[in-house]
This record gives sequence, structure tokens and C-alpha cells, in this order.
Amino acid sequence: MNKHCYLLYGDNHFSIKEQTNRIFEQFEVPEDAIEVYDFEETGLHIALSNALTLPFLVDKKGVIIRNSSFLIRQGKSTEDEIEDLIRFCSMNVPETIMVIQAPYEKLDGHKKIVKFLKKNIVSEEYNHNKNFNVYDFVKEKLRENELKIEPFALTQFVNRINHDLDSVNNEVTKLISFARDKEIINSEMIMQITSKDIDENIFSLVNALIEKNKVKLMDIYKDLKEINTNEIWMLSTISNKFMEMLHTKSLLNLGYSQKDVMGYFKVSSGRAYYMKKNAEEISYNQLENHISALSDLDYRIKSGQVDKANGLELFLLKA
Repeated sequence: MNKHCYLLYGDNHFSIKEQTNRIFEQFEVPEDAIEVYDFEETGLHIALSNALTLPFLVDKKGVIIRNSSFLIRQGKSTEDEIEDLIRFCSMNVPETIMVIQAPYEKLDGHKKIVKFLKKNIVSEEYNHNKNFNVYDFVKEKLRENELKIEPFALTQFVNRINHDLDSVNNEVTKLISFARDKEIINSEMIMQITSKDIDENIFSLVNALIEKNKVKLMDIYKDLKEINTNEIWMLSTISNKFMEMLHTKSLLNLGYSQKDVMGYFKVSSGRAYYMKKNAEEISYNQLENHISALSDLDYRIKSGQVDKANGLELFLLKA
């Protein structure tokens, strides 16, 4: 068993990140000696090549391979990449601590590389605790920092943040920093500190629409309404997202890769992944129908033929 290489997987991104930090602390790897590579951007060769390079001026170095989608069913990698990874993990290089992060609920147990890693390196699973209580988590974090919060303010805070552990922790950290030296956190403070990323919500809403997930779709729409997002602005932004998707589809047909899409639109790797995925899953005909329907709805709202809230909600339910 190679105890200098780790596979951390599961849908609990927060715990994977926390465990990664603990591993490097355990081996006393300096923060500036940790190199991070995103598999979806660079593949494995560069990360493995640098992992074989001896650390400079320190005893140990760290290598993180993020978004290791080659370990899930739909993920792809070359045979050479897999053989190189197996070769490196078999060498047991004590100067390099490697952490392979696979933030996915399930790995493909039929793949040779998954079987090898689970058998030959330290493998740890981190999936969300189904009994996780966001209210208790927030209260405990605030208590640790000697902070109090009004009951209604706590409800507001929980309602205005995403409920995955990573997001909750980030928002609580912001809140703690903001509330230093305050006697008690109140509703007004919550309104100041918890501003939702509306653009990200619109992106998620369009994803849910393409997936035909009506429950998720209406939950996101409800969230947007609760923070008084203007329906005309939402309609325009949704239309722009479909135009963006149409553009992405054209780029893919011209042979552009996910990395090219990321550079073209200047977005993160994760956003580019979903842009590519959505563009591949929807036809030109569907896109044109959505864009045309939104244009028609915009005209009917502005000409007073239909109520803007009812019109947008009906579009989302029918789409």
C-alpha cells in the first residue's frame, strides 16, 4: 500500500478539501510546495511529470489532481495516462504526497484504474450525511466563535444560502468575519452579507430546464423571486444563456474542446463542463424554439398582453 498517495472521492466537496489540508499538514508539506492540477484542463501527464520532480528547498512537496473525472463511467482518459498513473503510484515516491480528488458520488468500479487505486493507495469516501442539519451546523460554528444570532436572522441566513456543506461553510466564515465585535447577529446584518449569486442561479435554472427537472427548476425560480429578482431581467438573462448555448454548440461542431470553450467565454472549468454538456444534450431546433418563445413572451409582456410573472412561470413549466 502506497501511503504517500491518496484517493479522496464522494459528493462532499467540503470534507474532501478539509481532508486534503489535513494530509498535507500531517506530512508537513509547506503551502507553497503544493501544486494543483485540474484533470479536465491538463490531463494527467503534466501532473505526473511534476510529481516525479524532486522538491526544491523542502523535504516534501504536494500534488493535487482535481476533478478526476476519468474515474467515473462517462469520464475519458488515454491508456498512456492510466499506465503512467499506475506506474507512479507503484513507485511510492516518499518526497511527493499526491492527492487525487474525485468529487463524485460514485466511481466506476469496473474500470481498471479505480480497482487499482482502491487496492494500492489510501482510498477514502466522503459523501454527504443525509442527516446533516444546516441549522445545527451554523449555530455550532457561531457558538465556537462566541457569536449569537436572532432566530429569524438564522432562518433568513439558511434560506439565502446553498445547502451543500462547502457553500454553507464559506458563507458562515464570511458571516463570522463580518460579525466580529458585534453583540448579536440580526436580520439587517444577514441582508448585508448574504447576497446570492443571481447569475449562477440563472445558469442552474437553465440547466434544470434542459434536464426537465421541474422540481429543481421551480425551487430556483422561487429563490430568485424571494430576493425580488425582476422578471424582465430574468427573461432576458435566460434568453442570453440559450444564445450562449447556441454559440457553444456551434463551437463544438467546429471541433472546439471544453478547454477551448473555457478560454473563449473566460469561464471556470466547471462552468465550461456544463456549457459543453448542455450544448451536446440539446438540439438546434430546441434552442431555436426556446429563443423564439422567449422573444415572443418578451413582446407580449411589454405590450401588456400578459402579466410578466405569470408569463415567465408558464414558460418555465411548459419548456
